[in-house]
Amino acid sequence: MNYVSSEIKIIAVKHSLVGTESLNQSAARFGVSRSTLQKWLLNYEMFGTEGLCHRAGNHHYSKEIKREAVEAYLSGRMSEEEICKKYQIRSRTQLEKWVSLYNGQKEFRPAGGARKGTCMVRISGEGKEKAVEFCIAHDRDYALTAERFGFTYQQIYGWVRKYHAAGLNSLREDRECSRELSDWVIENKHLKAVNLELEMEAVLHRKLQQYRHQGRSSPDLSGVRQAAAYQAIKELHEEHRWPVYKLCAAVGVSKAGYYKWLNRAVSQKQTEDEKLAGLITEIYQTQRGIPGYRQMKIILERRYGLKCNLKRIYRLMRVLGLRSVCRKKKRRYQKKTPAEYTAENILNREFSSDRQNEKWVTDMTELKYGSGSKAYLSAVLDLYGRNIVAFSLSHRNNTPLVLDTFEQAFQKYPDAKPLLHSDRGVQYTSRSFRKEMKRAGVCQSMSRVGRCLDNAPMEGFWGILKTEMYYLYHFEDYETLRKTICAYIDFYNNDRYQKKLGCMTPAEFIAASAK
Repeated sequence: MNYVSSEIKIIAVKHSLVGTESLNQSAARFGVSRSTLQKWLLNYEMFGTEGLCHRAGNHHYSKEIKREAVEAYLSGRMSEEEICKKYQIRSRTQLEKWVSLYNGQKEFRPAGGARKGTCMVRISGEGKEKAVEFCIAHDRDYALTAERFGFTYQQIYGWVRKYHAAGLNSLREDRECSRELSDWVIENKHLKAVNLELEMEAVLHRKLQQYRHQGRSSPDLSGVRQAAAYQAIKELHEEHRWPVYKLCAAVGVSKAGYYKWLNRAVSQKQTEDEKLAGLITEIYQTQRGIPGYRQMKIILERRYGLKCNLKRIYRLMRVLGLRSVCRKKKRRYQKKTPAEYTAENILNREFSSDRQNEKWVTDMTELKYGSGSKAYLSAVLDLYGRNIVAFSLSHRNNTPLVLDTFEQAFQKYPDAKPLLHSDRGVQYTSRSFRKEMKRAGVCQSMSRVGRCLDNAPMEGFWGILKTEMYYLYHFEDYETLRKTICAYIDFYNNDRYQKKLGCMTPAEFIAASAK
């Protein structure tokens, strides 16, 4: 209850005595309980306004008054309120405490209260025996025995219980432990406690490392940051019965956090994450570890109809330890020999296209197999559908390889007259290549010197091909390399989703635009 000033008490009592409201209504008006208001009325009736004022100290009652009040209560002749008025007892709670002491055969304290600062006197075993024998002989009158021998009620009561439990010998045991022995015992206890804490920390550290190592092989999707620490605390508490608060302090976690983890239930989000994680792992293994979180999002939407946040897929793949194969950036430039023919950069990094076969880009790349043998791959990419129009593989890096690639492209699309963009390689600047392109009605465009990003789509395709296929295997012979390249380009054109194409494959995008 909040503090209530004496002035408020007086106003509340006088308002209640007027009789216009009931006690319940008056108590509610002044924000107190009915029993509190009754207590104020009783004190006002006994002591006047002084009974409602705050006292500096406690009021003391003599033993005789306490005994008379209790006997009047137990006789049933008077009610609690009448007894409080007669003996000027301020609280019925005080009267109830005296009754409890009386029923428990405990003596009342003197009017001045307990003596403070008294020195404890050592009592011999013989003195205890005499007191106990006297008490038993007088039908266990603890109060009479205490008054006769000058001991307290509690001392006599404790000695009698001790006598009945272990006999007279239990009363003769003297505490003759010297100060030196006592100090040694205290120090021994302290060392044991320190040793236990050190042992606890060492075992806890080993257990924590064990759980963290297990966490790498079996990821935890609960989202609890200190799950390993909580699991270690739980096991050690059950095994060694070590205090939870000490284990929590050793790890550096809160006791409340541990019990919250202990009593937590598996959430719906965790259940969904576990199912999604299983599906992501299956897709990742099926595609030989190629897709990253962006490709994984497209696959889940297209094949399974699951719409998930990109950051959620990134988080789950990170917890599972699944990473896409990342290609390394290489910046190697070398001087070219003077070209026979060069063209301007007509494309000028305008990589968007409005129709099929409007803009083609081409390039060559080197691939190794066996013990240092080399093969060269030439390809043509259409900027509209981002599909590979044609490709050719050869043992030699020469102009016939490039001409064979474009022969396939024009056989596939005889009426195509695209803008062809390439770098300034010797094959594309040769007279024979220039002659064939002029005969086919193709307008040539070339990257600037040292500007590989002028042909960024084609360079990007080489990076994807090598990351998702070439770097994952070791090719023993040329034929194996050729078959693998054919299979991957077929996968790239027909099964690999691209975000730039509206999460469709190149084949789907071209088919949709043709309708």
